[in-house]
Amino acid sequence: MNSKLAEGENSSKKMAKISLFLALEKFFSDLPERSAGIIKDRYGIESKEPKTLEEIGKEYNITRERVRQIIRETFKKLKKKKSENTDAVNNKIKFTIEEKNDIMKKEVLLSDDLEIKEKGSLKFFLDIFGNFSFKEIQGELEGSWATESFDINEWRKIKNSVKEILEKIKNPLTNQELLEKIKESGGIDAEQKKIFDYLEVSSEIKKGSFEKWGLKIWDEITPKGTKEKIYLILKETGKPLHFKEIAGLIDKHKLNKKKKTHPQTIHNELIRDKRFILVGRGIYALSEWGYSQGTVKEVIEDILKKNAEPMEREEIINRILNARKVKKSTVLINLNNFFEKVGKKRYYIKK
Repeated sequence: MNSKLAEGENSSKKMAKISLFLALEKFFSDLPERSAGIIKDRYGIESKEPKTLEEIGKEYNITRERVRQIIRETFKKLKKKKSENTDAVNNKIKFTIEEKNDIMKKEVLLSDDLEIKEKGSLKFFLDIFGNFSFKEIQGELEGSWATESFDINEWRKIKNSVKEILEKIKNPLTNQELLEKIKESGGIDAEQKKIFDYLEVSSEIKKGSFEKWGLKIWDEITPKGTKEKIYLILKETGKPLHFKEIAGLIDKHKLNKKKKTHPQTIHNELIRDKRFILVGRGIYALSEWGYSQGTVKEVIEDILKKNAEPMEREEIINRILNARKVKKSTVLINLNNFFEKVGKKRYYIKK
């Protein structure tokens, strides 16, 4: 194994064992108890949510301005203080962000998987160390933490090049499809990982529920309404589905994040929208797949009208079965009841 690689892996394992909260406790060891308590409250280090200045003021029976002053003075004191322990914490955070090519979305870095004490301590250390900066550009860059090595101009060039490709294609792309388009365009000279790490912090480009990249404003990427979610499920599944299956897949792919999808709600939307065609009992398809509205009788009629001559029974049956999820016997009943028969196996519309 490459010695540098091995060294990096050993360093990451060593840093992964560092407890941010224990490091913070040592860092606070010579602070007045009140000052340490106020900082912990402000960063939510020992509670689920950070406390407001007003809440902290009431707890310590001081004004909001005094709370702000204590925090400011404590920060000045702590920024001058360095130790082997805090260097290790700094390296741990730096290594984590560097792994994502020097920029990491805030919600990913401050993951809910972290214990409350660890998450609060991390928030504090990000602010206290001077080599991390918070980046956010409304409508362009998600709130993220970056190292000093992060180049905003390089990030924007890569992001804009991908955006241009997607606007031209007008269709979501898998990782591999996007890389192929990037190669064709020749506009990006960067490693694959850097491209995807940079895209993860973009506000304009997102990866949808089906692992495809697209513009955030696209329904296929951020489906807002029930109809858009139904359409996405059918399009990505690529086959007709029962409305109960559609409801289940919406939940499976977490398109309804806060509530369970009710099958009846899905059925109601399917009935109302012309993009969705009933092709069997409770089974719907997309009209863009070539399916048409109407009963089996109406579909047979439409097929026969488009042919100048009577059609063979098997040909009619095959075309109906491609357009409807019905039994062969259902097609035969409709043929015999509503259409004229020529010879043994040919049919035409009754006059």
